[in-house]
Amino acid sequence: FALPIMMDAIQIYAIAAGGTLCIFAFVNLLPLLIPLVTRVSIFVSKHFRYPYILHRHRILGPWTRAGVVIQLAYLALNLFCVFAVLSWDGLKAANFSDAGRRAGALAEVNMIPLLAGPHFAFLADLLGLSLKTIRGIHRSAGWMTAALVFLHAMAAASDGPLPIDVSQNLFAVIVRFIHHSPLCLT
Repeated sequence: FALPIMMDAIQIYAIAAGGTLCIFAFVNLLPLLIPLVTRVSIFVSKHFRYPYILHRHRILGPWTRAGVVIQLAYLALNLFCVFAVLSWDGLKAANFSDAGRRAGALAEVNMIPLLAGPHFAFLADLLGLSLKTIRGIHRSAGWMTAALVFLHAMAAASDGPLPIDVSQNLFAVIVRFIHHSPLCLT
């Protein structure tokens, strides 16, 4: 059973016609959506963005309700991606070894904001965000990446000995020794 690579002319026409109708409907409904967006924005600012859970402190804070909700959602999403297995049978829990492999892959994905630009100012200008927001994203991604790498290492250590005759394992050992050598500048 092979899927055709080229789309049928009728499918292309249906996508173009449906897209055109959606654009016209959106443009027609835009004046009705602007007051709704304004009300939602005021509500979110009043109840989530401005009230503080933890006020400014020398070490921590300030934490707003919105910041705490966003951080908890980020943590929950990462935990779900590590420990939940979606299959045709439904939702299952991953075993520890599989969760460790997922954590390693997810750590690489979470490193994208850490390596996205040469400097915070460049990334802030590119995305149109403030430096404070970029620093917060960088800090959250760094902590999450470190936690996921730790989970990955714990799962790899629990799997038993690491045979060096496998090229991936040999590479991991070499990187570990290079990173912890006195000549390494990082």
